[in-house]
Amino acid sequence: KNAKGLNVISPTWFSVSDSKGEVSSIGSADYVKKAHSAGLDVWGLVSDFETDGNGDYYIKTVVNNTKARQKMVSNIMKYASLYDLDGINVDFEYINVSEGAGYLQFLRELSIECRKKGIVLSIDNYQPSAWTEFYDRNQQGRLADYVVVMNYDEHTTSSNEAGSVSSLTFTEEGLKNTIDEVGDASRVINGMPFYTRIWTTTDGNTTSRAVGMQAAVDQLNSDGQVALWNDDCGQYVASYTVGNATRQIWFEEEKSIEAKMQVIQENNVAGVAGWKLGLEKSSVWPVISKYNK
Repeated sequence: KNAKGLNVISPTWFSVSDSKGEVSSIGSADYVKKAHSAGLDVWGLVSDFETDGNGDYYIKTVVNNTKARQKMVSNIMKYASLYDLDGINVDFEYINVSEGAGYLQFLRELSIECRKKGIVLSIDNYQPSAWTEFYDRNQQGRLADYVVVMNYDEHTTSSNEAGSVSSLTFTEEGLKNTIDEVGDASRVINGMPFYTRIWTTTDGNTTSRAVGMQAAVDQLNSDGQVALWNDDCGQYVASYTVGNATRQIWFEEEKSIEAKMQVIQENNVAGVAGWKLGLEKSSVWPVISKYNK
């Protein structure tokens, strides 16, 4: 209800649910109708986060099996028709190099069906790196309407040291490298975070928890501290002592979002995506809209 200037919403509705290509759904035709009435296109998101009893991701089997892969494509398109979707967003994050060829074949097969139906195909990607070369963003750029770079998780819960979720340098490098690999800036969408992490270090042990924009500000205010702007990372940063622990926060808010939007505008890409609705402050929407005109 607080969002302004959106033209697409991508609900996380579909998930690869077994090794034979079944896809589960929590979709809603009423949701799509309401979104359409509000002027929004709906790109249903399909993810690969589900595992079997041994903790193995189903997607690893599915993409390398022709019959299962084609069944998965068929199921995705079934839901696209059922819910009158305007597009499909593929968010597969658990494939490895051994599934690379099968993954690309899946994208080829899905892209054909999306074109037949006249709906948009977009694909989510990590930042380019040596360990993600098999995602083949250049090939994706030929198959999909949009290649989305998830320009966040620079530091995660498994990181050994505290740091930003998405510093300005991280954003710049990730966007530039994605454009270089795709070969067409007009097919690239930059994904930026609506969240940050509150880091706590005690006796050399560092942990973090992900929170929305306002929750991070509330924590700072509750601790009676202030954050200072850091030009290098393009964010307000706070580091202070609480009892016997050190607390650190790299904030996302209007100014940091504007710095990212300037990078997006300078690179003349297709657009911007945010993860995820509900974690942002309503005050960032006018900033985003200013650069999306």
